[in-house]
Amino acid sequence: MRRALLVRFGQVGSTLQLSFTLKPTLANAMRSTYQPVLLSIDFSSYQRGFFVRWESNEVIDITQSQMPMPIAEADVPLVLRALDVLQDPAYPHPWTTTQEKAFTFSQAEQDRLRELNFWDEDNRAPVDLPRRVGRRLFRALTHDKRGAEALKIVRAYALAVDRPLLISCHFHAHAPADVALAALPWELLWADEPTPLLTERRLAATIERRLKHTGPPPAPAPGRGALRILALSPQAGIPTELRHIERSVRMNALQPLLERNLAEVRELSPISRRELERVVREWSPDVIHYYGHGRYEQGSGALLLDRERGGEEWTPPDALAAALGGVQMVVLHACQGAMATPGATLLSSVAPALSMAGVPVVIGMQFTIRADAATRIASIVYAGLAQGRSVQEALAAARIALYVGETDQVSWFVPALYVRSRSHGPIYLRPPTDQPPVLTLGTSSSSQSRHPPHIRRLRIQEEWARQRLQADRP
Repeated sequence: MRRALLVRFGQVGSTLQLSFTLKPTLANAMRSTYQPVLLSIDFSSYQRGFFVRWESNEVIDITQSQMPMPIAEADVPLVLRALDVLQDPAYPHPWTTTQEKAFTFSQAEQDRLRELNFWDEDNRAPVDLPRRVGRRLFRALTHDKRGAEALKIVRAYALAVDRPLLISCHFHAHAPADVALAALPWELLWADEPTPLLTERRLAATIERRLKHTGPPPAPAPGRGALRILALSPQAGIPTELRHIERSVRMNALQPLLERNLAEVRELSPISRRELERVVREWSPDVIHYYGHGRYEQGSGALLLDRERGGEEWTPPDALAAALGGVQMVVLHACQGAMATPGATLLSSVAPALSMAGVPVVIGMQFTIRADAATRIASIVYAGLAQGRSVQEALAAARIALYVGETDQVSWFVPALYVRSRSHGPIYLRPPTDQPPVLTLGTSSSSQSRHPPHIRRLRIQEEWARQRLQADRP
């Protein structure tokens, strides 16, 4: 019989009181499915910073701490932009005018980034900028001793009982300071250790984001049969060659699931609002997979769809949410589909807006996403879901795969997970199982591995911009 360490702490006056109780448990030995240690972190702004409410019923009592803003609200857009340029494999050497514009920072911007220690001696965003930002976030979160102790105890407990850690971050969707806080890439949390929190394989931690609102829907009940995936591939702004590459790579990645009847895939292209609503209503897919253009401009997010009679249109989140009613999960492989900036509401960004509108699970991209990274995420997540793994467990596996597989390690923190559910804990699209995976997550069948597809490391926005530039020339 194993013995687990249960730790609870409360506060008496200004002194943190810790108590330890050893009690026998068979939780680990009997665990047959993903059972994470749950930690809820609730942020609320006040005049001088943020109140943070920590709760983990299994480990600690509710406690409160205070936290300063990790990065000044006015600096958030600049820091996000610096992180975004690192997603382009060509940085800092542009080969198009669009890249040259994106890679150029004014002298004032460089000076400010240098003051923040986010600019290096070579006059560029440093290659280790994710680590620098992640450590700044971690130090702010643990600035108050009570917060530091809460995170330390829950993390130590999860390691002691050999269970994953699920961190649920709760944000307000409207207050400017709260929006600025939520816009930061919390997936980068990085203690003074060699690797970030979410890539510790032993801990297998996941961060999910929840927006504070009333009347959240219940968690979706796991479905039966093959996982239904509706792939949306708009023609608007996507060169034909690039769409064919994405489709080929996506289908190769999903082929092992299709061969074992674990997934069923349909593709919609072109995509008009009316056609999207009709297909969703008639086929009832479990997952919407969108590969196309997303934007976040002037405080508003949108996805680019096709018009019924030709042309294109930017579609706002409210129209998308209405069209996707009943879908359990939306995966947005669109650049900046989960980005928000100060001065707006989170509801202007596509991923948070879809979450608030009632989509139970949304995975959006906080920054520009590389084609190969986007496909890698999809292949691992869908394989996990189809085989009875939770959304959180599958996404954690995808993050670690990207962190290990990429030389520059800049894609693993791009996906942001938004959850809207009355309950807390793992979310399944298929019944959970204690059986080992039939497939190794993210791999192709043996026949395909002999002829691996060529994946171009291109930004879809870059291709689109180049096509537009050529079209505008006389």
